[in-house]
Parts: sequence; C-alpha cells; structure tokens
Amino acid sequence: MVRKAARSYECPRCSRPFARLEHLQRHERSHTKEKPYCCDKCPKSFTRKDLLVRHERLAHSSSPVTRTPESNPTTSSQQTFEGLNVLASAVADHPFPPTARADPNLLHAAQGPFPTAPATEPTPFSEPFGYEGDDFTSFLDSIPLPSHPYSPTYQPLPLFPPLQFDSGSEYPSNLGNDGAAAPYSSVLPRHGTQLPSLQPEGSQLPHRTRPPNVPIAVTPQCRDRIVSELRQYANVVSDQTIPSRHALSRCLTGYFTGYHDHYPFLHIPTFNIESCPLHLILSMAALGAQYCREHDTSMRLFQVAKAVTLEHIRCDLQWNGNPDRNSKIAASRDQSQDILESVQSLLMLTSVCSWFEHNPPHYEALYMRSLMETLLRKDGLNELPSQDGSWEGWIRNESAKRTKLIVFCFFGIHTIVFDVPPMILAEEITLDLPCTENEWTATSADQWLERRQHGRGSPRIQDSLNSLFTRAPGAAGQWESFTSLGGYVLIYAIIQNIWLIQKACRVPVSNSSSLSPTQISSLEQALENWCQCWEQNQESSIDPFNPNGPLSFTSTALLRLAYIRLNADFSSARRLQTWNPDEIALSLRKNLSVQRGDRLTRAALHCAHALSTPIKLGINYVARTLVVSWSNQYALCSFECAVLLAKWLEIATVPNPWPKLTEQETKLLEFVLEMVMEVNHGVSRSWLLANNTRLSAAVTRLWARLFTADYIYELVNLIGRSLNRYADILEGVSIS
Repeated sequence: MVRKAARSYECPRCSRPFARLEHLQRHERSHTKEKPYCCDKCPKSFTRKDLLVRHERLAHSSSPVTRTPESNPTTSSQQTFEGLNVLASAVADHPFPPTARADPNLLHAAQGPFPTAPATEPTPFSEPFGYEGDDFTSFLDSIPLPSHPYSPTYQPLPLFPPLQFDSGSEYPSNLGNDGAAAPYSSVLPRHGTQLPSLQPEGSQLPHRTRPPNVPIAVTPQCRDRIVSELRQYANVVSDQTIPSRHALSRCLTGYFTGYHDHYPFLHIPTFNIESCPLHLILSMAALGAQYCREHDTSMRLFQVAKAVTLEHIRCDLQWNGNPDRNSKIAASRDQSQDILESVQSLLMLTSVCSWFEHNPPHYEALYMRSLMETLLRKDGLNELPSQDGSWEGWIRNESAKRTKLIVFCFFGIHTIVFDVPPMILAEEITLDLPCTENEWTATSADQWLERRQHGRGSPRIQDSLNSLFTRAPGAAGQWESFTSLGGYVLIYAIIQNIWLIQKACRVPVSNSSSLSPTQISSLEQALENWCQCWEQNQESSIDPFNPNGPLSFTSTALLRLAYIRLNADFSSARRLQTWNPDEIALSLRKNLSVQRGDRLTRAALHCAHALSTPIKLGINYVARTLVVSWSNQYALCSFECAVLLAKWLEIATVPNPWPKLTEQETKLLEFVLEMVMEVNHGVSRSWLLANNTRLSAAVTRLWARLFTADYIYELVNLIGRSLNRYADILEGVSIS
C-alpha cells in the first residue's frame, strides 16, 4: 500500500500544507509571481528550474532532435517520459521520483496501484484538488503549444500510472498486484500528459507551411473537349450546361486544396487535366465546388457527374456495350485503369453525398459504395499494375494501391457514421502499406529516386496487423514503422475489429453483451503498438497543417475513438443515420451507459485532452477558423469524446460516490471543473456540482460550440445540434 508522507510545511499566506520544502517554495512563487531561474541566452525567466532546463533544451539546442527509424524505442520513450513529467509537475501536488523520469517501469513500480482517496481526505465537492488561486491560469500559461499553434490534440494533464494489459478488473483497481509492470502499458498509451501527440515536443522540426497546390487551369480546348464528350451522354444528361472554364478551374483547384490532402490517391506532380476522363473531371469539380462554398454549383455538377459515371460503368465496364464509345475511351488505356478511374470518380461522388440528409441524399452514398466494391473485386482487390522500374510505372502502381486502401477506409467511415457493415474486411487485404508522403510528392524521376534511396520498404498490411496484435509492447528489437497513410489504414482496421466484436456480442447466442477482458487487452496491446510505430514515422505530427499532410493528425483522432469504443458501444446508440438531433440525443441518453473503472477514467482523460487546447485558443475562434479545414472524421471522433466525457462526469459527481473517487478520478474531475470555469465566467464550483448532470451539460455545450459554425457539410452541424439537445436533456429540458 502506498503511504503518503506527512505534510510538515505550511504556506504563511494561505495555510496550505506541503510535504517537502521545495514544494512550499514553488507554491510561494505563485503568490509573488517570482521567476528566479533566468536563461543566460535570452531574456526569458521561469518559476522552476525544470522549466528553464526544458526551455534551454528546446530553444537553444545546437541541433534539432530528429527521429530516425534506427533509434531505440526505449530511449525514445524515456525522452518522452522525461519531458512529459515536467509538464505534469505543473499541476500535480507531488513531482514524480527522478528515477521515474528515466524509466516508465520505475514510475509504475514507485506508484503502484491507483490509490483510492482515504476517508480523511476532503472530497472534490468541498475543496479544490491540486489547484488554488491562480494556479490554473498559471498552468494554462505554462502549456507550450506545438510549433503550429492550432492543434486540438496537444493537452498536458497529470500523468496517470500505467495500466497493465492483463488487468481485467473493473472496480476497484488491483493494478500492480503482481509486482511487475511491462513498459508501454497504459490504456492511454504511456504519454499520459501529451497524448495523442505521441512524441516529445523537442523532436518536432521547425514548422514549415505546407506547399500550396498549384491552381488547375482549364483551357478553352479542355472545356471544348468536356462539352463534346458530354454530348455522348445525352441519353442520361438532358441539361448539357456546364460552368465556364474559370468556374471549372476554381472548382478543380478547390478539390486539391480542400480534399486531396485528406485522401491522397491522385499524383499531383504528374496530374494532367487534358488527359483526364470526363467522369473523373466532373466528379472532382463537384467535390471541389463544396470546398469553394458553391453548393448550388456542386449540386448541378454532382447530378451530371453521377449520371455520366454510372452510364460509363453500365456501358463500358459491366456489360461492355456500345462498342463505338468503348473503342474511343479504351484506345489509350486498359480496362484496369478505366476501372480504377471509375472507382475514384465514385469515391468523390460518395464523398459529396455522405454528409447531407437530402441535398444530395446520403442514401445515394450507400448504394454507390456497393458499386465501388463490385468494381474493386472485378479488377482484383489485391491486384496492382505491373511495375517496370520506371517512375511512371511506380506511380500507376502506388496510385492504384492508395485508391483501394482509401476506399477501404471510407467504408470504415460509413460504418462509424451509419452503423452499417464494412464492405471489405481487413483480413481480405494483402497489399503492401503505402509509401511515404515524401516519396509520393516527388516532382521528378530523379527526385523520386533520391528520396526512395533514403526510404524503407513498406511491409505487408497483414504482417503489420499481425505484429500489432501479437507482439508485446516494448519488446526488444526494432519495430517496423509505417507511413502516415499506412498508419491511417491500420487504425481503421483496428476500429473495424472493435466494431465486429461488439456486434458479435449483441447476438442472442452470445454469453456477454460487452467485450471480454481478454479481448480488451488484445485490442489495447494493438493500439499501444500502433502508437509506437506512429512515433517512429518521421512524418508523424500533431499539426493538421504540417508539410506532410493531415493524415497523422487525423489518425490520432481515430486512435482516441478506438479507445472510447473499448469502453462504450456507440455504434448502435448514436443513430446519426436518422439525421434527427432529438432522436440522436434521446438514444444516447437511454441506450449508452458506462461504469467506473480504470479504463473508463483513462478514456475520459483522453476526451478531456481533446478539449483543453480549443479552450485555451478560444472555442469560437477554433470553430470558425480552424475546424472548417479539418476532416469530418475529427468531428465524428469529437462527438464520441463529448458524450463519453459527459457520461463519466455523471457518475463521478454523484453525492457520496462509492467507492470513493480515486486520486486520478479526482484530479481529472478537478481539471474539467477548472476548464468549464475558465470559459463560463462567473460560474462557481458549488453551482456546477449542485447535481450530477449540470457539469456534464456544461461540458457538452462546450463541445457543441465547436460544431455549430457554418460548416461545409451538414453532418458536422448535425453533431453540434445533437450535442446541444443532449445537454438540454441533462438540464431537464423536455424535447418532443
């Protein structure tokens, strides 16, 4: 049992007791605002020596810290832990032992199990825990934002002890009973204060803005070709009017600036609009018009593009009819390339209509996805164009691979949104993982060869998945790293696995309605291993605007969703497919429940992580200027974060909870209280804790504010409206 040291030092100003003199001295500086530790290289000063050391390491290091695939994962973990514990000490009563900063195992051994609050310790309803006066403001001031300041996933919080993978207990915790702790064993993987950034801040290279995509210029000759080819589809397109070449140029540019980076399957350096088939041009323009905020133009182009694409598939791919037209189109490309471009066109059309209730109707996306699956299987799900060693041959091969894998991921998005079965199972895919974005964006054959020499071969997807699920986290030996798109594909494969297992638990013959401890441990292990590989990818970043694209940023949001799904089965409770905020809110209230436990506490911590930086930057500012440019997947993941955190707060704020709140639960509760009071000026702790739903409602409304701006897609606004309706229910407001 962990015994707390007697507190023998007392602050003369506020009578607050401390166990060690240095803690008292540090606390007193919060009253005097004294900053005795000065940097000898710049005018900055700090309240604590550890902050000065950290500042010197990050700001005045002779060379930036870079990650190499050959680096030892244990060393990387130790550096991460050291930096994160510095951040944790900003809000923790007791700093971690020096040995724990060098070894996560020693941290776990020193702290042992999650201690429950003793009966003599004040409950969070009567006295703040860990913060007093301006401590929270000072803490916010001490949060060093990433190199690009607009990432909602960098949130320091108190570091929690790790959780063993073989622990199946729900409550109370029995962690550490076996006296040993494996490294990298936390449910929120070992980076408790900074997750899901998953990397030491010092390892980030200086921020470079992502190179702007070159505008697409539609020439008069190109538009004439579009008009001429469109006449061949007069049987399905009665209105042959299309936008001007300037409008087409604008819409196509909107595709590359708004959509392409989230789904990079086209090769921009060699993309040529003059040789692009009609159905692909129209589909790109329809999707790009959405990002240009030209909804009416998008809808007109969508209808034309859909008719042309479906007619092309019907005549030229399914039954090989209309030989005259087929001979014209297929003269310069084989059927496999034609199928690939048709799948790409369908994917773009599906991307337009998946996020609207009626205009265009979302159910069109559900039937077009079956056509995508049919074409992929017709061409061979794991078949790729042959390579001849040339840059052009490699581009065709990599583009085909990326298209098929991104379609697999998009099916995963539909599973999350509409709770429909995946059309392609992860076990069916035997392709290699995609290459690095550095290779993919090479602008010439010579540059590609140079970048390829410094790259690493891509492992097969099945080998990577098997390694994630079977290899013990922290095991000796070098991990195979994956690329940004590779990690994105793998996290969707894990989420698919979670969804399938949860559905299997719901069938009548199942002996359980929830995941078993063994299943949870296996999935936790896979997620932790995924995190280690994420760290080793030199292109990984918490910055959605980083030069290597937003995929690694989006993947961390999906990682958060995966951890949440291990604690609650959101799949059938969300009912987003109804497009009715009242029905969605009622279903979440009635059909989703959680139970206190170590894993739930960590999942709730993960959710709190995702909210703290938007609060510091300003929720309204983030909502109106930043979130609009991020993937819709961020909104989907945040929706589940909001509800899970609200559910946890409900059971954590009941009067006289039993068992008593653990130290970790109390710290997390206090941090959420401080965040809410930071935004809602004038509210008090006593008012927020007057009942067990008021704080939940307040937090839910904070999340809702992120998704109530004028967004491009209707589904994002639906999430904001549903969260507000859920908060209404928590506050006792009746809804029809």
